[in-house]
Amino acid sequence: MPSPDFSPVTVIGGGIAGSTAAIALSRHGLPVTLIDEQSEAGGQIFRAPSPYARQTVPPNHEFSGGDTLRGKLAASDVTVRLGTRVWGLSPSLTLDLIGSDGMSQLPPSTVVVANGATERFFPFPGWTTPRITGLAGASILMRNGGTLPGQTVVVAGSGPLLFSVAHQVLELGGKVAAIVDAGSRTDWFRLGAMLALDPSRMAQALSWMGQLRKAGIPIHHRSFLSSAQETESGLLLTVSEMDHPQRRHLYAAETAACGYGLKPSTLITRSAGVQHHHDALGGYLEPVTDVAGRTSRPDLYVTGDAAGIRGMAVARLRGLVTAHALAQDRGLISSATYESLTRTPRRQLRRLDAVSRRMLPLMNAGRELAASVHDDTIVCRCERVTAATLRSAIHSGAKDLNQLKAWTRCGMGPCQGRMCEDSARNLVTGTCKNTPEDAGSFTARMPFFPLPLTSVTGTFDYSDIPLPKAAPL
Repeated sequence: MPSPDFSPVTVIGGGIAGSTAAIALSRHGLPVTLIDEQSEAGGQIFRAPSPYARQTVPPNHEFSGGDTLRGKLAASDVTVRLGTRVWGLSPSLTLDLIGSDGMSQLPPSTVVVANGATERFFPFPGWTTPRITGLAGASILMRNGGTLPGQTVVVAGSGPLLFSVAHQVLELGGKVAAIVDAGSRTDWFRLGAMLALDPSRMAQALSWMGQLRKAGIPIHHRSFLSSAQETESGLLLTVSEMDHPQRRHLYAAETAACGYGLKPSTLITRSAGVQHHHDALGGYLEPVTDVAGRTSRPDLYVTGDAAGIRGMAVARLRGLVTAHALAQDRGLISSATYESLTRTPRRQLRRLDAVSRRMLPLMNAGRELAASVHDDTIVCRCERVTAATLRSAIHSGAKDLNQLKAWTRCGMGPCQGRMCEDSARNLVTGTCKNTPEDAGSFTARMPFFPLPLTSVTGTFDYSDIPLPKAAPL
């Protein structure tokens, strides 16, 4: 067993996985700093609700679970830096930060990346209208703000979040005009059989579906939003069926919430040079890790949904196992102690992972839509690049995403391709018949998000500017 190494550890992300890992690491005696951009820890699932939301949203496991997690974090020895974002990092893993106290740096340390997931979108005519929001964004607005995105909502996309958002709309007194699901009934039935391995998730799913059916909400499977037009009172939405494109359904609604599953946030791990691969079931890029979150860099671990989308229960177990593995790698515990501490969590992970893997195709059900997007549809909303422009570049020889980016500016905007990369990749692979690995991903750039100019320049007055002496007459 190596001699104990008590050098600092930095955890990026204060959600379920990150907070769990940070608390466990501190119990092993390690100095831990937890960084999170929100004002309170909890991540997306356990995000701290506003006072108004606590009054308007019925009590739920997300509120109670978040309160419990924040209480444990406050009682630990973890140094928590909230309202702080990582905007860059060096090859040695020096972290560039920005928060309420301005810009700062954390010196190189072992880093645990637990920065969660990003919502995935596939474009269609009208998807950039302000009345259309993401499923995750709508969920945050309702669950944590206690506010409906609109009194009448069409919910569209793929994956379990589709039905969660519809349930939340009803819970707050809104009306769901329709649920538009890219997945098939057969896939949901298969998932239902697997949910026997995860009773809590099965009970929640049955409760949601019972309420939605009681409300008489039309559910269109193997369907998608094919267009959205703004009207004086809201939106006129066209729903098309994948297997019968000529069959269309029209719905009027104030707003639409639309999203096609989640994907790991990889800007930090890609910038750190960690090895990644394309998960065919999930349809996304993810870091290559072992069960404990170890990566191709010995000083960087990835845990929670940042290592692959598996859900809340798996994220907590992953955070725990990662912490114990790091402690073993540092020589703080023996391999026998690691085996003892993680035996039950790893067994639970194997069981729950089987359920989560069955869910991935449902979240990836809309992947075929990007390849058939209309030419005049905007794909990259930051740079307003249309599908026609991308197809033209691909036909001219752009066979990977960075070549496509150089020729069209797709992915050069403030979001760095978070919203358009999947659609652009699908266009490349669909046209060139190459693999997602061949198409690659947009090169991550720093800063990871736009920085306020004052944070770079500081504050000064004209009197602070040194002026040269006037030239002699």
